[in-house]
Amino acid sequence: MERTYYPLSASQQIVRLQTMMTLFKRVGNIMFALTLDNPLDRSAMTRAIEMEFDRIDSLRTRFVKKDGQLVQYFDDKGSAGKIREVTFRSQSDQKKFINSFRKGMLDPAKGQTMKVVFATDQEGRDVIFIKISHFVADTYAIGVIVTDLFGVYEALKSGTALPAAPGAFEPVLRKDTEFLGNEELLAKDRTFYEEYYANSHPEPPMYCGLHGNSSDVWLACKKKGKFSIPFRFIKCDTEGYRFIIPAAVVKEVLAWCEKEAVTPANFFYFSYALACSLRNDRAKYQHALMLLNSRSTVAEKKCAGTKVQSVGLYTTVDYDKSFAQNIKDMVAEQTEQYRHTRMSYVDVQQLQHKVWGHSALTQVDGFCYSFIPFKSPAGVSMQVHSNGKGALTGYVALMFNPDTLEVEAVYDVQRDMTAPAELAEFQNILVSSIEKVLASPDSRLAEIL
Repeated sequence: MERTYYPLSASQQIVRLQTMMTLFKRVGNIMFALTLDNPLDRSAMTRAIEMEFDRIDSLRTRFVKKDGQLVQYFDDKGSAGKIREVTFRSQSDQKKFINSFRKGMLDPAKGQTMKVVFATDQEGRDVIFIKISHFVADTYAIGVIVTDLFGVYEALKSGTALPAAPGAFEPVLRKDTEFLGNEELLAKDRTFYEEYYANSHPEPPMYCGLHGNSSDVWLACKKKGKFSIPFRFIKCDTEGYRFIIPAAVVKEVLAWCEKEAVTPANFFYFSYALACSLRNDRAKYQHALMLLNSRSTVAEKKCAGTKVQSVGLYTTVDYDKSFAQNIKDMVAEQTEQYRHTRMSYVDVQQLQHKVWGHSALTQVDGFCYSFIPFKSPAGVSMQVHSNGKGALTGYVALMFNPDTLEVEAVYDVQRDMTAPAELAEFQNILVSSIEKVLASPDSRLAEIL
């Protein structure tokens, strides 16, 4: 049967361009660990992992060049290869392993989409380390994969029927390709973005980092009048950190969001913009790269695969308005912008660069943001690990647990840009400002902050 080829999705374009421009290959992977409360049945899990390649088509994605363009197709079969086993005698042993395992980008062109290692930690618990190519799965998709993996694992152990497989990623790509082939729709999107950058927001956004004005790198840039931080100023060495937004705070957030018909993703997104503003002398403008993890269709929500449309939303923090009004203004602008996301990510970047002189590929934003509702399977805890290299000054993934109502804030920040104490201070500002605005959501920000 003749193969069907598809162009890269918007998210895959981002992964490819960041990988090419930073010269670091680790940005192309997502690495995470699954720690089990109960002993791991290695035989059943090995079978379950191999079955995932039949059940989840994105794990069988292959990339080739045709007519000078990188395209993808879906292979008939795939495999994680031989699964290694390791034992850690200490925390330092485990850290050494993690530093080694995260190195090197998987190559989906050669069928390398997922690599797995079974481990036993120093406390005797079983851990599964997984590295997935970012070209075939994003952080949101990991939830789909992990949920299905453990559903299959439990079925194999108990001898019961397998759960229904996730939806296919190929139809999502097919729909994207149809959009990209509609020149009339693309022309409307191009007109919108030209107006958006040239007239709606002609002033380039100012970088507002999580570190505030305490970074020597940032202060040196400001002294020279440079209000963006190009990649060349960053060593691309990152460190991962975790904080918990308490369930009591999240419960209030969810109640307010339900009352105001605001998504929790947008609530926290603007809360981060506000915290960045407060951390940076109440700067009015900042530009944050929002990753739209709340997928727009049922098909997208049920499948794995890299399908997160990224939009650089020009966020304004107006202290003369209430938190509620700021959110309303942001959502209105965001909604209009998401109506015009058919264009290639590269095309949007070129329009930004034409108007501002730089784009999100040459200016590192204050932070890159994801909101990911994720419920771990029973008896399993998941930890996403830093790749140790990255193109962003700061990334935060909010992992929302609908059972506990806690939100785990998983950060990946440049070591030279943001120190642990600075990040902890930022997190305190974030939670404190959330508590204050929820107490008076209709009061002017200037009155309560």
